[in-house]
Amino acid sequence: MRPTVPQLLFAATTVAAVIAMPTDALTRSTSTLSNTPATAGPAATSPAAANPAATDSTAAGPATNPTAAGPAATDPTAAGPAAVTPIQQVGPSVNEQIAQAVRTSPLLGEVPPEHIEVADVHVSTVDPTVAAAHVVPTGGETDPATALLRHGSSQGSHWTLVELGTAGVGCDTLSSAVRDDLGLVCEDQPVG
Repeated sequence: MRPTVPQLLFAATTVAAVIAMPTDALTRSTSTLSNTPATAGPAATSPAAANPAATDSTAAGPATNPTAAGPAATDPTAAGPAAVTPIQQVGPSVNEQIAQAVRTSPLLGEVPPEHIEVADVHVSTVDPTVAAAHVVPTGGETDPATALLRHGSSQGSHWTLVELGTAGVGCDTLSSAVRDDLGLVCEDQPVG
């Protein structure tokens, strides 16, 4: 199964956010982990935790057991403090952004935003600044409609509902390739 365009955009945005994160944010840690051995608890009283070679019947001693020897066994400072990567807040998904744009648009008219459901969101693969969705009123106020949205090109821009209707949405403003990609039906316009 191939990922959808919104899934790919989310993945690319997430990777870009991690790459762009300042290095001091990556090195700061509020972790209480340390290199000091525990003085109490199961690890301190377990013979296996104290000496892994003691439970290995094939071990001839610390020098021949690869699990007993190593940088941590010979150099207590080799294992540095645990690295903790802060979790960043991820913004709303493309589907959520589009649903919010529809719900806050004056094109809804008298239909209350809480009485609509935004479904079948599709961002065009031909022109990723254009998207379509189905708007279904849950209170029976009007018929289901098709929403056409555009995303601005400037930084900080957002999705905006530009057309809402039951027929002919996008027929006068979109190329046939974009209309076909979004599944928009234009009866009086040639398809493809």
